[in-house]
Amino acid sequence: MRTYILLACAIFLTLSCNSWKHSTNFSYQELNYLDFEKQLHLDSNYVLIDVRTPKEYHKGHIKNATNISYFHSWFTDSIQKLDKSKTIYMYCQTQHRSPLASKKMKKMGFKKIIDLKGGFVKWEKNQLAIQR
Repeated sequence: MRTYILLACAIFLTLSCNSWKHSTNFSYQELNYLDFEKQLHLDSNYVLIDVRTPKEYHKGHIKNATNISYFHSWFTDSIQKLDKSKTIYMYCQTQHRSPLASKKMKKMGFKKIIDLKGGFVKWEKNQLAIQR
């Protein structure tokens, strides 16, 4: 009996934690570095956001990325100024901050966010184009 209760709780928590990704008016997708790069070339109506710190950004970033640091107090104000109808491509260093930023942006009314799986570390490790 105890096992069934624990299993039920685990399933409930898993579904609750992931439900924000699959809301009817919101699309959140994680793409590996190859698919992320491909989509950037195919999509013409997007904004590319780097949510790392300015120091991380200046060491190297994906071409045409705008730096809006998740940890700065002006993050919310800067994000509010973006066009919510555009697809938002975003990344951070290791994909820790970008899902948090995505969750916050969903609450602000953004409709489609694509997150770089593995973050900038994966991008750089696979020697894709970097702007310094």
